[in-house]
Amino acid sequence: MKTKTTAKSLPTFLLGLLAAVSLCAVFALAGCSSGGTSETASDSADTAATDDGSYTLVEEGKLTVAASLDFPPFENLVDGQAEGFEVDLMTAIAEKLGLEINYLPTMKFDTIIPAITAGGTADVGVSGFTITPEREEEVDFSTPICDTNQCIVVLKGSDITGSADLSGKTIGGQSGTTGIDWANENVPDAAEVVTFDEYTAVFAALQSGQVEAVVLDKPVADYYVNTAYDECEVVEEIPTGEQYGIAVSKDNPNLTAAINDAIAELQEDGTFTEIEEKWFGAQE
Repeated sequence: MKTKTTAKSLPTFLLGLLAAVSLCAVFALAGCSSGGTSETASDSADTAATDDGSYTLVEEGKLTVAASLDFPPFENLVDGQAEGFEVDLMTAIAEKLGLEINYLPTMKFDTIIPAITAGGTADVGVSGFTITPEREEEVDFSTPICDTNQCIVVLKGSDITGSADLSGKTIGGQSGTTGIDWANENVPDAAEVVTFDEYTAVFAALQSGQVEAVVLDKPVADYYVNTAYDECEVVEEIPTGEQYGIAVSKDNPNLTAAINDAIAELQEDGTFTEIEEKWFGAQE
C-alpha cells in the first residue's frame, strides 16, 4: 500500500486531476485491500476521519509500535529481537495493511499511552493494555485481541495462599497496570503497594523479600514462573474479566478502523488462531 503525499506546489487544475486519479485507484483496489490508504503525520494537520479511509503514520510505509518488551508471552526481547503473541499479531496486521512492522526500543509501560496521545513517536501501543474507561478517555482501542485475568504470585512456602491473606502485606507490581489498580482497590489495608518499571524488577523484589506478593496478568505470571522463577508460584487467579486492545490515537480513527478490519480478516482466514496456538497452545 502506497503512502499518500501532498503536492502542495502543483497548480490547482493538476491537483484536481490527481485527486480524480486517486479516487479511481481507491475503487480499483477496494476488492483486495483490507484497510485505508495512509499518509505520514507531516503531510496533513487534519486528523479527523476522512471518507477515503486515509490515516497518518509516523514513518512512511511502516506501522510503528511502542511496547514494553518485558511482557512475555506477549512481548519479549530475545537476542535483540522482539517476539511474542502481540509481536506476531502486529506483524500480521501490518502485512494486511501493506506496511512494514517497526518495533521501537522498549518503553516503560506507563509512558506508552501518553506517547500515543502526544503523537509523533508511535502509531500504536501494545503490551497487554486492558481496555478500561479511564484509558478510553485518552486513546482509542482496537477490537479486543485477548481475554485475561489477574493473579497473585508468591514465593513457595509463603503463608499467603490467596487474596484473603494480603492484609498487612507488601504487594508489588508494574507501574500503571491493572494489577496495581486491583491491589489498591481491593487491599486497602495492605502494608504497602510498591511499583516497578519492569516485571523482571517485580520478580527480583519478590525473590529478595522486598515485597511479599505480586499481582499481575495471569498469562505473564505463568510464563515467568514456568521459565525463569520456579521458586515462585501462582496461588490465586482473580477473575477480573479483562480484555486487551491495541491503543491508537484518537486523532487517527481511520487507522483504528483499518486495524479492526485487519483483525477481522486474520480471524476469518485462521491466522489469528495460528498465532494464539503458537504462544498459548490450542484453545478450548
